[in-house]
Amino acid sequence: MLLTIDWCPTKMSGYMAHPDKQTIKATAKELRAQSRNSRVKVFLSYLYTSDIVNKYLDMTLVQDKVTRAGFGVLHFLILNGGSMIPTTISKKTARSKYSVTRVVDTLERLGLVERLSTGVDRRTRRIGITPKGLETVINSTLASREALCNDIFRTLSEKHIADLDDILREVRKNVLALLDSKETEGADED
Repeated sequence: MLLTIDWCPTKMSGYMAHPDKQTIKATAKELRAQSRNSRVKVFLSYLYTSDIVNKYLDMTLVQDKVTRAGFGVLHFLILNGGSMIPTTISKKTARSKYSVTRVVDTLERLGLVERLSTGVDRRTRRIGITPKGLETVINSTLASREALCNDIFRTLSEKHIADLDDILREVRKNVLALLDSKETEGADED
């Protein structure tokens, strides 16, 4: 890759390397050519759409002080009888244990979940939804989820929605299998 050195103040040297215009143009040309591949095109469209939907959700959920990740944890707790162990939450939400711990810490500070002892082993804890957490989901999610989904998918027919659901389930199943193989691969290297 060709680089030119332009003066650009930095903390270390005072100079920062910038790629030249020719390299940028060549890379842009390669990116455009690659995006003609139907799988790459759909993948990029999926990522872009996901970013837009996530931004819309963030704007919609802002009044609740609960993040999308927080609502995900609350939903999984409800769908699994009200309590789960953090490792299971991590697997169900496809988030790292560290990330789940941070989300649970925030939900606990808000009084939406609590850590429950499992009895014999004090190190093993379950995360349980509190009455306030359940009330938050009922008031925030149940009241608005259907309207939110109707807004987002209003341009799609029922057939398109069913097809999209099938396609996303298939993609999710494949990516979960890829994640499992990566985790197994990482465990083998340890």
